[in-house]
Amino acid sequence: MRTFRLSVPVFFALLFCFRNNAWSEASPDVNIEVTAATADDLLMFYEENELVTATKRSTSLRRAPAIASIISAAEIKNMGARNLMDILKTIPSIGISIDEFGRSLVEVRGVRTQASEKILFMLDGHKLNDAWTGSAVANVYNDLPVENIRQVEIIKGPGSALYGSNAFVAVVNIVTKDADDTDGIEVTGSGGSYGTGKVNITGGKVFGKLSIVASGDYISSEGARLTVPKDYLSSIPSMTSAAPGKTSQQLDRGDFFLKTSYGDWSLMGQYVNKSRGANIGINYALTGMDNLRYENYWSELAYKHAFSDSFSVKIRGYFDQFVLDSRVGFLPPAATAAYPGGMYATTQLTDRNIGTELQADYDVFKGNHAILGFQYENINQFDVKLLANFNPLTSAPLGQYQDISSNLNFNKNASRDVYALYLQDEWALLSSLQLTTGVRYDHYSDFGDAVNPRVGVVWEINEEAELKFLYGQAFRAPNFKELYDQNNKVSIGNPDLKPEKIDTYEAGFGYSFTKVKLNMSYFFSRIYNMIDLDTSKQYINKGTAEIHGLEAGAAAAISSQTLLRVGYLHQNARDTVNDIALAWVPNDRITTSLDQELGRYFHARADVVWTGSRPRPVGDPRTESSSYTTVNLTIVARNFIDNLELTGTVRNLFDERQSDPDTSGALNKIPGDLPREGISGFISASYKF
Repeated sequence: MRTFRLSVPVFFALLFCFRNNAWSEASPDVNIEVTAATADDLLMFYEENELVTATKRSTSLRRAPAIASIISAAEIKNMGARNLMDILKTIPSIGISIDEFGRSLVEVRGVRTQASEKILFMLDGHKLNDAWTGSAVANVYNDLPVENIRQVEIIKGPGSALYGSNAFVAVVNIVTKDADDTDGIEVTGSGGSYGTGKVNITGGKVFGKLSIVASGDYISSEGARLTVPKDYLSSIPSMTSAAPGKTSQQLDRGDFFLKTSYGDWSLMGQYVNKSRGANIGINYALTGMDNLRYENYWSELAYKHAFSDSFSVKIRGYFDQFVLDSRVGFLPPAATAAYPGGMYATTQLTDRNIGTELQADYDVFKGNHAILGFQYENINQFDVKLLANFNPLTSAPLGQYQDISSNLNFNKNASRDVYALYLQDEWALLSSLQLTTGVRYDHYSDFGDAVNPRVGVVWEINEEAELKFLYGQAFRAPNFKELYDQNNKVSIGNPDLKPEKIDTYEAGFGYSFTKVKLNMSYFFSRIYNMIDLDTSKQYINKGTAEIHGLEAGAAAAISSQTLLRVGYLHQNARDTVNDIALAWVPNDRITTSLDQELGRYFHARADVVWTGSRPRPVGDPRTESSSYTTVNLTIVARNFIDNLELTGTVRNLFDERQSDPDTSGALNKIPGDLPREGISGFISASYKF
């Protein structure tokens, strides 16, 4: 708790500075030119956007049958966000960490797994999760660039009644900018700590019925090279460890996105080529031999036509391909005489998804809107290969690096077909009372059926207050890793796995004063058929968990130039079979942000995130993973030169020592846990033509 007591007073000292009269008593002309806002307008600026994810059509945040958050493009820019993870960590119900292999782990409402496969990520409604791990952010999309984002919609709670698998504890939909939002070309160059350099070009234009938006992004970074005093090999007398040594977090990523429409037709797609380091390493051993490479591309063609004011149809077809080609080090060179050049392997595979969806929207009668949809996907995994210089079952050297796919492959070629039918009905029982019901049926060729209902009641008590009562079920289909892993000592696939399931009950309350907005929500979830490894290292369905929590938030327009937001999460996540707390999940988290216009030319924002201590699993002798506080400060300069904007961000302003848990449990492979970045700085310049 030392961190919380030291850092928070410093932050409130910053608050006092930001409220200095010299800044808040700007002239009326400056107020109009810079903010164009009253206190209410400033508050609405961040809170009152509409979202589409909750119901598959545009709905106000108040009336949406979901506990949801919206992060706008303006807020993304003001917080100095570099990527998607920077955005999500400002939500109190979401925690961001990394593991020993450098994967981004997204914890939502007490659920934290290595692949974050229980969260559905979409880009303009297009699913990004792959079939191999079931994840979108473990490999490719954690560092999605932000320059082309119009808003990020976070639906907390189950979403399988509309979206099927992976919409288990949350749905995150990244909504990109339209041509009208861009209307020209914007070029952004940025750089900073860790040898980071980045360039982004985003452009959009409307030509009559034709609309085009395109974005290209490239980033290269050495990554934070953090000291690891001891790794797993340090405790093995027969091994020579590379520790103390440095983490490997280098990144090289290119991204191209295109969205175009003409009349009722639209086409969009994305290509990502990425290579990165592996932090400490998959074997908790510093090797310096890792090079993880991913290639991901997808495209979607859609046709939407309104036959009348009350009836419309949308049909879309899509193609996704994910390619893995990654070299992984297990022992560094000279760690043992058997492997003078190191012990390493390369895994390769391709996942391809071809699908189609037909959706019809119909106003059954005044105040009643129904959606009926059908979806089909054919998912194939192929070109699965393993190249190594060791036998993965015995660890015996093979003499040379070679293709061992024919007899010792790490996974399998596989396929699955998915058929789904969904129905949703929104009924305004009264002008202030909305009932939403829905159900989705999914059939998987490899494990069978899943049926997931939802019910939501939204009561707008008056213009200032609303109540929400929600219930939903969701499922998470076993991924190809859990089904088909083979020939290794760490995990064995099980083709007889059943999907994980969750029941969630939610209640939400919101109230708006003149200059203050309050919201509070309670949730209770019961998870069963959880997929985990048994004592023989095979994936099985075992165990249940119960999670309940309270999330509260407040946003206050202190003046026409100052916005303060505070969020708090308390949660209790327990393994109900063993009656123990779920590991790595904090009970409490607090997020705070302060936006301040500083006269005519500058905008300042401070973000503070406090994360409570995180319990360890049974058998791990160490104390809980420590709590920590991070403070980020961003200054944006605009208006002094037409079309030019400068941004400077200092992250972890007070150089707080922080770490993420070593998840090896009783093995205690990284005694000091996984180190995270200290203070760092980044600057960017954007110019719009």
